Amino acid sequence: MQRWWCRLCRQSFTFRKWKRKHRFTDVFTQEAVKDFIQGRSSYAVIKERKGVSVGTLSSWINDSGARCMSPVEVAQFLKLPIKNRWSSILLLDAKYLNRHMVLLLAIDYGTLDIVAWQVTEGETETAYRELIDLVEKTGYIIGAIISDGEPSIIALTQPQRRRYFVKGSRPRLGIVSSPVTSPRLSGICHQWCVVHAERELNRYTAKLPQEQQRSLNGLVHELLFAKTVRQAEKWRDQLLAQTFRQTRIHEQIALMIRKRWDLLMTHHTFKVIGRRIPRDTNAIENIISYVNVRLKTMRRLRTIASAQAITNLIVVNYRSKPLQNTKNKLKRGKSPLELAMGKKQKFDWMMFIKKSTP
Repeated sequence: MQRWWCRLCRQSFTFRKWKRKHRFTDVFTQEAVKDFIQGRSSYAVIKERKGVSVGTLSSWINDSGARCMSPVEVAQFLKLPIKNRWSSILLLDAKYLNRHMVLLLAIDYGTLDIVAWQVTEGETETAYRELIDLVEKTGYIIGAIISDGEPSIIALTQPQRRRYFVKGSRPRLGIVSSPVTSPRLSGICHQWCVVHAERELNRYTAKLPQEQQRSLNGLVHELLFAKTVRQAEKWRDQLLAQTFRQTRIHEQIALMIRKRWDLLMTHHTFKVIGRRIPRDTNAIENIISYVNVRLKTMRRLRTIASAQAITNLIVVNYRSKPLQNTKNKLKRGKSPLELAMGKKQKFDWMMFIKKSTP
């Protein structure tokens, strides 16, 4: 690998035209980064295997991640804005890296491709607006959204009611009130994941006696997983009748179902390009588990820049890696980028890392 070796300092060097000394070749650094991302090896294991210090390896990974193509650059490189096989059904979710950083993911339902990703300080409406802007710059046409019911995601599609906290702040005659901002994705259908909805409703019923808890949980489950809208309305009427004039917990359950009824029934009433909208976010949860496995070998992420660099490598590796655990046999053995392009082509994820300038 190294061409020259000094007997005095016992260091190896490679030959460069501009007569600059380099300790390691580009091939050696790429192999170390690949071993770290693909092999699930920790810093200590690679240190013993390659004979490289932890600081040097960390700098290589941060430098390679910083040179990764952005979602827009990857889409333009593969000409995805011109021709793609995306399903227009977008899954939105987040993965917390630590207390102060979170990874936002936008995944296509049909191809399981991570269309856009971003590391931010929290799940805010502004952060999700920036993620949606990034998705649209890649040429992705959003037809529907499926989420876990995060309020900042719901604010993208649902208009927010005004809240008046200060006495005398309500609008009066002759006084022009502040304009209400329209949702970022106004008119786009939105499905609230029924699995997350059931978990959230079960938190309220957990405070009730065991008999009431069982009956309400059964009604909630039948309502959320009903096959038709009529069946869902039947179970809803039974649930509302059982919670009428009861405790405050019963009122909160009934209020949540009335308030988010349209978000729960979207998968029954809307289709995108002739395809039914899924009622859960199981696809994105599997991808988040894949990212979580890769993050287990990482050191503590201190800055957003380092977190963005490492997540860039993980996401690019996932997009170019053939799918193995998918239930769909037609997708098995094909990478998400291959499914998004619609043609058979193998990718080396290192090709999406731009070369460094000398």
